[in-house]
Amino acid sequence: MGVNLDACFDEFNETVNKTVDSIRRGYGRNTVLKGIKKTCFDRNMVFEVAKCRIKARKKFGELADKLFFDNEGLRYSTPPVVAAYRAKRLRFKKLADVSCGVGVQLLFFSKHAEHTLGVEKNHFRLELARLNAFALGCDNVSLMQRDALDEKLAKELDADCVFSDPARPAGEKVRKLETLQPNPVEVYRLYHVKTGRIAFELPPQISRENIVIDGEKEYTSLNFRLNRLALYTGELATCDVSAVSLPSEERVTNEDEPMSLLESDKVRDYFYEVDVTIIKSGLLSNLLGKIGFDGSLVQTGKRRTLLSSNGLYESAFLRTYVVRETLVFDVPTINKALKRLNARKATLRFEIDSKDYWGFRKKVEKGLNGEKHFYLFKVGGKAVIAEPSGIQK
Repeated sequence: MGVNLDACFDEFNETVNKTVDSIRRGYGRNTVLKGIKKTCFDRNMVFEVAKCRIKARKKFGELADKLFFDNEGLRYSTPPVVAAYRAKRLRFKKLADVSCGVGVQLLFFSKHAEHTLGVEKNHFRLELARLNAFALGCDNVSLMQRDALDEKLAKELDADCVFSDPARPAGEKVRKLETLQPNPVEVYRLYHVKTGRIAFELPPQISRENIVIDGEKEYTSLNFRLNRLALYTGELATCDVSAVSLPSEERVTNEDEPMSLLESDKVRDYFYEVDVTIIKSGLLSNLLGKIGFDGSLVQTGKRRTLLSSNGLYESAFLRTYVVRETLVFDVPTINKALKRLNARKATLRFEIDSKDYWGFRKKVEKGLNGEKHFYLFKVGGKAVIAEPSGIQK
């Protein structure tokens, strides 16, 4: 049975805020628990929600002060920028999220729908979703505690589109569809007859071969980092593979005309780091074709792919640098060049063991007292000193 929100919300929210304050003041867990007054939830739950509200600041900013999470709910909650984008892409009058967790994505769906239904198996997480809907005034949201794989639910469901963001097992080395909860293959089997519009959030590191459901694989970059992988099935799919960069919403697909690129270690006027999202999606040639890139592929690697050109190209999937000097990769030579360039800092942008990073950086920065911040790349036996172009999207 759900809590009586009218009676519970203000009291619970106030208690959570007081608990947050106590935690931030540095009081230990036992002391904080003793100070928590009885609410609709037990003290341990209040403590967990308060701890999560503090941690949620990094992901949700000021919005975190209004929301309620448990540990797992926070870990899997979709960042607001991604949730807003996903909601714009899945605009339907009636939408059902059949594994809604604490309801963050559901609440963003509700901004564009007449009615949204959230289904959650876990009782506590469902109650947090109720509180979140209440906190944001989403009166077109309804919630129920059911198993997404309940065949009766699938037959009864009245929705134009079904969405599922399944939980991932912690610490799993190789992601597979069958280990996700609820299993996307089973969700698809149950709901695709009712509606051909089904979308999933999948672990972005899952291999393409393990995605056995047909549809568009959309890799999402958030602030130049691979963040999400969505699978759009049926008529929701617009291509086979796509990549979108947020917050700019620049998009590349496998249907963009590809361009082949020659490999060369020649460093030209501009240097580019390629978003790993583009590499993971296999769309580098399509991106280059879309922007008409005329240059070369300087380096490929697990963590960093580098391009170089004489002309300047703009894309949210590229970090652009102006090359200031190319010289032999030798610490004294690099240090002299940095001094000549009026440097204050030199961030290392090449493969180096973490234990050696700061030792090496201190050597190249020795005696620097300038004003500029440069980035140091390594291409073969050459050092490339560059600075951001200032046109990053």
